[in-house]
Amino acid sequence: MSKLRLVITFSLIGLVTAIGCSTQPPKAPSSPPKITPAQGDDIQRVWLDQGWSEKTRQNFWFTNQGAQIIPYDWFVWLEQADSQQLFRHSEHMEMLRYLPMQASEANPGGLPIGFALHSNQTTGENWVGMTCAACHTNQLDYQGTKILIEGAPTLGNFVLFFKKLIEAMDKTLADDDKFQRFAVNVLGKNSTASDITELKNRLQNVALASTNRQNVNQLPSGYPEDFTSYARLDAFGNIQNAGTAFALHDLSNKNTPTGPVSYPFLWGTHQSDVVQWNASAPNTPIIGPLVRNIGEVVGVFGSLEIKEAPFWQRLWGKEIRYSSTVDIMGLGYLESWVKTLRSPQWPLDYFPAIDNDKAAKGAVLYKIQCASCHQVIPREDELNRYIANQTLISELKTDPVTAYNASCHMAKTHILEGTKERILIGDKFDEIDNAIDIPVNGVVGLVLKDIPLAFKAGNIAERTTDDGKKINALAEFKQLISEHLAARNKKAQVIETDCKDGRLDNGVYKGRPLNGIWATAPYLHNGSVANLWELLQIPEKRLAEFWVGSREFDPVNVGYETHTGLNLFRVNDKSGQPQKGNSNLGHNYGTALTDSQKWQLVEYMKTL
Repeated sequence: MSKLRLVITFSLIGLVTAIGCSTQPPKAPSSPPKITPAQGDDIQRVWLDQGWSEKTRQNFWFTNQGAQIIPYDWFVWLEQADSQQLFRHSEHMEMLRYLPMQASEANPGGLPIGFALHSNQTTGENWVGMTCAACHTNQLDYQGTKILIEGAPTLGNFVLFFKKLIEAMDKTLADDDKFQRFAVNVLGKNSTASDITELKNRLQNVALASTNRQNVNQLPSGYPEDFTSYARLDAFGNIQNAGTAFALHDLSNKNTPTGPVSYPFLWGTHQSDVVQWNASAPNTPIIGPLVRNIGEVVGVFGSLEIKEAPFWQRLWGKEIRYSSTVDIMGLGYLESWVKTLRSPQWPLDYFPAIDNDKAAKGAVLYKIQCASCHQVIPREDELNRYIANQTLISELKTDPVTAYNASCHMAKTHILEGTKERILIGDKFDEIDNAIDIPVNGVVGLVLKDIPLAFKAGNIAERTTDDGKKINALAEFKQLISEHLAARNKKAQVIETDCKDGRLDNGVYKGRPLNGIWATAPYLHNGSVANLWELLQIPEKRLAEFWVGSREFDPVNVGYETHTGLNLFRVNDKSGQPQKGNSNLGHNYGTALTDSQKWQLVEYMKTL
């Protein structure tokens, strides 16, 4: 890039800080499709006070971020593979552990929480895609009361959802009666034979593209089919493959997603200096959250394409063209709401009372056993920024697969070979390079493609600092790039050593404040420990099998019921050794306490 173009680019960055932006969230299309709600949509839930109004909740649930799963009216009328019941029926969504919701102004189609209508920026066609709330909203049940927790990790089974969606499309193509019902509902009774043929061909194309995505993210042979299951997902692996296999148009250029993690809770995310379980992403104000969120969309059906720029653009130095369906302004609004989200407090109206004597004793134990990694942040300060603890995995001794995959997966770079990793700055890509750097390159490319828009979106949540002063967007951008490169250089050293022997001595996992931790089971980064009581047991004596998918809350052990559920989580493989990615070992803190002390510590963590 020429010096002149670089100056112009950074001048635009500085200019956008004076532009400001509207505080109003994006509106739904003026004429959203009118549909009949699926049966069983009368959901009765209670809410906790987490700092959000009803309007903010609805906006967070249904504001589009640019993901595209299938066309909107297809999702409305698609039947399940083995019945005539609609795919989006409340019972089916609940089985997949996504949250059915009634129709409203923000959700005219009565979609489940976190499923939003996206109007494609090029064609104007309406699609259904996931938004933040699909993975970061949950419902706890206790003695007949359904309690919705904003920002809590979902129990959803993303892999099973996608599998069943493909099966439904395939069966619709194969079954003439099923397709006829689908076509009449989607096209209307007056459709022509040509319309019906076109619909079938397009359904075939979408089903094939979905199958390709499923195959790219297929687990290696020897892994159990339900390895990912409920309440966890290898999002990093999906994002890597979205860049290496799909954005670069090489379906063989992939890595298997063998490091699933428990979905992180959202409160405090905006305030942390780093994000991701392995602390790999700097969270610099304005641009940091935007880069993080664009990457998230890319991993959940937000397309990313990286290809050679047209000839006329290459004349003035633009080698690569980046495109995506990501809705950057939608991401800006979503982040602004996350910024204000507070942790949930133990609901005394519905749960048993906390034993204050035990909790007080547990507070003392927490300072000794836990606070060095999980700082205590008073409730009145939890919207302030904080520095997250980073602990070496060699010290934690927890499952290293997630961090190993993020640092050590490699992929061909194709047309990116020889270009700078961060486009404007950084080392040049080798023929084979770190897989995660490819989607990161794509994300940076999308930001640079429309800098005023990107900073306008990022500025929604970060118009001023806590002391009321203007943020210097150019300085923040430079800082983010610098932090990215510093992390990249450190990672290069890790690759030279840790990735060869698999020990990951220099890798870390992040320890964050535990406000609201009671609402976020299962525990450890990979969801391998059922509840807080189990987490305090000697690792070798923790449950090696427990049921997941139950919403029924266990207020004693602090987690979900483990004797019933939708899938049996198994720590060990068939040989009796910890399945890679499933280990529940490590995190020995507090495990040497007496049982009485452990119960005191559990009681205290209910108060956080």
